[in-house]
Amino acid sequence: MEEIVRSVTEHPLVAMAVCFSALLLVYFLFKSLIKLALMLILVAVVIGGYYYFRYPESRPADLKEAVEQARVGAGKAVDQGKSAYEKSRELIEKGKDAYEKGKEWVDKGKSVLDQGIDKGKDAVEKGKETAGDLGKILGGDAGNRQKP
Repeated sequence: MEEIVRSVTEHPLVAMAVCFSALLLVYFLFKSLIKLALMLILVAVVIGGYYYFRYPESRPADLKEAVEQARVGAGKAVDQGKSAYEKSRELIEKGKDAYEKGKEWVDKGKSVLDQGIDKGKDAVEKGKETAGDLGKILGGDAGNRQKP
């Protein structure tokens, strides 16, 4: 082990090769995490640069102030998200209530319609019977009475 350390310290090219191979190994093991971290760092640098050049008077004086501003902004965003979530829950509950009332009205309407259909069928049957009786009286029975 000492010989490996000694050869690495004596030959800087070997040290660079070992470091490069170690970094390459770490890269392949954590490729997706490293890509994600690099993308987040790149996005943060781009956004920070935009605000740095676009609004130089509103940038924070030090890192502590910047972190505090970010924390306060994130807190406000969370609060707005919570309020939006609560409002959507209320709307969903109102929608469920309206759905249940509508379902009750439809059921009542169906029962009333069924009763109306039944009454209409009864009226049609009575009308047929009455028409048949009237036809018998006017046509067939009246002729039978005149013959005797």
